[in-house]
Amino acid sequence: MKNSDMRRMHHTQNRILFSAAIRLPLAALLLILCCVAPLTGCSRKMPVLQKFSSPPEQAACKIAILPFTDQGRYPEGSEIFYKIFVTELISSGHFTVIPEGNVRDLYKQLKMYPNRQPRQDQLEIIGGRLGATLFIGGDILAMKEDSDGTRKKTQLTVVLRLYDARTGKMFWATYHRRRGQEYHQVLHFGRINTITTLARQMADEIIDLWRENGLKPCPAK
Repeated sequence: MKNSDMRRMHHTQNRILFSAAIRLPLAALLLILCCVAPLTGCSRKMPVLQKFSSPPEQAACKIAILPFTDQGRYPEGSEIFYKIFVTELISSGHFTVIPEGNVRDLYKQLKMYPNRQPRQDQLEIIGGRLGATLFIGGDILAMKEDSDGTRKKTQLTVVLRLYDARTGKMFWATYHRRRGQEYHQVLHFGRINTITTLARQMADEIIDLWRENGLKPCPAK
């Protein structure tokens, strides 16, 4: 097959995936992230980024981070990862993050449940009222910290979504899964024994991946 034909096929595939993904439940989105993303799948090459369209211009100038849903059983797991992710995002570059309280106030006004992913029309309303350029939403699929008697074991699995705040449409989705011992066994880092340290490391890896793929900080004025 010619390169031009392969590019057209890949473009058509992404367009079909994008039109479907903005309406997908979590299970279907995970199927795309794990099985359709070229050559990666749910393998050791983490995190996995699936692009449905290009980031809007100056998308990262004013970011609203939506409440993360929690599918795991770790106490306050979504709140822990949320706060760590916000801190790492701000410290990674010139990103302006809208205060969490402003976002949650709108959730209350619109009678939205924080533990549910919002609809596209709700995102459009929130984006207009907050003046946001980008939404980040996410799901905590698993979060564990236990001990085998001699050492602690940590595990975290997340999916993060990026939305154009003007239209409410998702343009990227990212799947990331790690166990703390992987950093010692595979990546040859120091062993990670706490869930907060693991969450911080994974947040940095996701943010770095986004920046490598074109999500740039807002230009300095």
